[in-house]
Amino acid sequence: MKRFVVLDSFRGICAVAVVLFHTQILLSFSELSFFRHADLFVEFFFVLSGFVMFHAYGTREFGPQVLRRFAISRTFRLYPLHLVMLLVFIGLEFGKLWAEHHGFSFNDAAFTGKTAPSEILPNALLLQSWIGGFNSLSFNTPAWSISIEYYLYMLLALVLLLVPRYCGRLLALATLISFVALYVDLDVIKPFIWRGASCFFAGALTYRLYQALEPALDRIDDRLFFSVLEVLCLLLVYRTLTHPTPHQGIIASLLFCVVVLVFAGERGAVSRLLQRRGFARLGELSFSIYLTHAAVIFAFTSAAVVISKLTGSEYTMILQQPGSEQIMRYISTGNVLVDDLLTLLELGMVLAVSSLTYHYVELKGIEMGRRVARNEPLGLSQV
Repeated sequence: MKRFVVLDSFRGICAVAVVLFHTQILLSFSELSFFRHADLFVEFFFVLSGFVMFHAYGTREFGPQVLRRFAISRTFRLYPLHLVMLLVFIGLEFGKLWAEHHGFSFNDAAFTGKTAPSEILPNALLLQSWIGGFNSLSFNTPAWSISIEYYLYMLLALVLLLVPRYCGRLLALATLISFVALYVDLDVIKPFIWRGASCFFAGALTYRLYQALEPALDRIDDRLFFSVLEVLCLLLVYRTLTHPTPHQGIIASLLFCVVVLVFAGERGAVSRLLQRRGFARLGELSFSIYLTHAAVIFAFTSAAVVISKLTGSEYTMILQQPGSEQIMRYISTGNVLVDDLLTLLELGMVLAVSSLTYHYVELKGIEMGRRVARNEPLGLSQV
């Protein structure tokens, strides 16, 4: 089965951009307009997931045994790292509790608000983004999208199992309803659900379009044409993210469908660049980057608070986040170069942690899932 290496690399780059979106270092390059709107790359993740899932399962016979393997595969792909990071965040709350007893203060008290004990169970079950009354952004904030994605996987699987003949029509209907709901701000369910569903099902439809166009595109032997097309896509993405407009999320989602369609062919100069090992490595680490970075940023910011208290110099400040009423604690040394270097250090720490979790959590979970699917003993082989 074909692996879309370039799209994997894209996912890695987008994961890094999301890290910079969440980075709170006042004078660093992470405050550039492009990164201030890089949260929209989560839409790209959903589109790509729908595309890849339909590539893997949408064109094959999908019986009960395939459903079983699918459910096991997806569960062991997402759950191990998610649960590890949930435990990490619970541990960080205990650390915060200890620090509060020793005179340190944080934006929110330990085990309150979005880290209240009542939020633990829905997070453990990946239901925090589906059930009203629970905070979708509780504990490990980025996990809100994993919550949505996991159950969208299962919904797609049920459609493929029960009504495969009508799959295309149902995908189109679900995509249309979800985008319309976003457009009119329909709040009968959590907006995060519309946001994920619209992109995920649009990604699946994009794969169907890719399938239809692939034979014709394969006959076009013009690298310059595809290179220009790829560069145009990148410029449109930059323009969309740096020029806020009404319904920016919907526009970005549809654009990401085009980006996935164009780069799936891997025919242009940008694709050749993204196939290089460094970018491919980012693609491998993308899930770990996405799920671990919030903890690294929290630890980084907490270290700045401790250093400020110990030295008597103020290296953090609380500011209102632009465009919202939320207050955020920012790190700032007062020097642009130093803040930039701190941002690179933080990013390096995220990549280092992600490399560890990829090898010792993700790959172990994937191997365990394969063994469960084959009804083998759960002793893990070396990976």
